Amino acid sequence: MYVKPQSKFLITQSLLSSWQYGLSDERYYEDFLKALRNERTPPTKAMLDGIRFENVLNEVLNGATIEPAHEWYKPIMQLAEELDGAQQQVALYKDVVIDGICFVLYGKLDFLKAGIIYDTKFSKTYKVGKYFCSPQHPMYFALVPEAFEFQYKISDGEYVYTETYYPEDAYPIEGMIRNFMTFLERMNLIETYVANWKSKY
Repeated sequence: MYVKPQSKFLITQSLLSSWQYGLSDERYYEDFLKALRNERTPPTKAMLDGIRFENVLNEVLNGATIEPAHEWYKPIMQLAEELDGAQQQVALYKDVVIDGICFVLYGKLDFLKAGIIYDTKFSKTYKVGKYFCSPQHPMYFALVPEAFEFQYKISDGEYVYTETYYPEDAYPIEGMIRNFMTFLERMNLIETYVANWKSKY
């Protein structure tokens, strides 16, 4: 593969997640190609629900009140108590060089508190270990090397489930990126990535 040595390319956990979904189910492969082309796509209802849930939680953490009659009162109040005092929406960047190519890791942490990274999810269904293969916690551990724990906080609107990972549990993000680039090269998609993911940072 030929990439100009001075070039830097953005890589996010969401792009890697889209790739994983595309490989696991052909129904999502076209969605991955759209992500690779950096195309904007309309959010699904599930995505909109997740955004709304996170917005309500952030508002409560910032001092808003929520009535007991609210559909998400119980999980929101549980999370608000646990996340009180946390930094919110922490955007981070980090340069890494892999096989001679400079990548800029980028992530926006939902919450960071006392060395623990928290990521909230809203999902109508949940099974234990759902995020075991996710690139999110490896990516965020790389961005926050001093963090000693990552917790996914998953709510179905009624309960909150916790999935916890530690740095030693995380497959190195560099290895995942290397596998991603190998796949792109094999599928003749390198030029698509290079054209659409140049970093401005």
